[in-house]
Amino acid sequence: MRVTEKEQSFCNTSRCVLTKTSYALSQSDTASVKVPELDLELASGTLGGLVTTVEGLITKISENLERVHGFTFGDSLDDRKKSRWQDFRTRLKKLLSVEETWTLIIDDALANSFVAPATDDIKDDHQLTFEEYERSWEQNEELGLNDMDTSAADAAYKSTDANLKEGTDG
Repeated sequence: MRVTEKEQSFCNTSRCVLTKTSYALSQSDTASVKVPELDLELASGTLGGLVTTVEGLITKISENLERVHGFTFGDSLDDRKKSRWQDFRTRLKKLLSVEETWTLIIDDALANSFVAPATDDIKDDHQLTFEEYERSWEQNEELGLNDMDTSAADAAYKSTDANLKEGTDG
């Protein structure tokens, strides 16, 4: 299952209402996260499982990047790389303030993730898109499903089904 959410702001001259960063979400540890506008892609398992909001997810990503790369971005970093990191941090902060439209994609091969719609009926929330798809061979491989031998379980189910049919027919 892939969940795509378009974040956007609705503004007039007197007030800007930030919408959708308060979406509640449950992201499983099998979900990857993408923000195409930032060229940001986190592989499944990077953040572990989370129950948070979209704002909380982006904040966690930012905090983790700072924690993991904190010493890397010290005084010894050359100016070009430091500038790129500062630019990336600024763009992350813009996401949180919803200054421009952006896309959050949560791709969970086991369909264990969920983003709660902002409306009572999911069909009325036009910023959320849910897409069901067949897992790729690579996704099955990552999950350990390609080498799984289910023949014993299949035989047991067939045996149980046959016994149940005999018991109800007789």
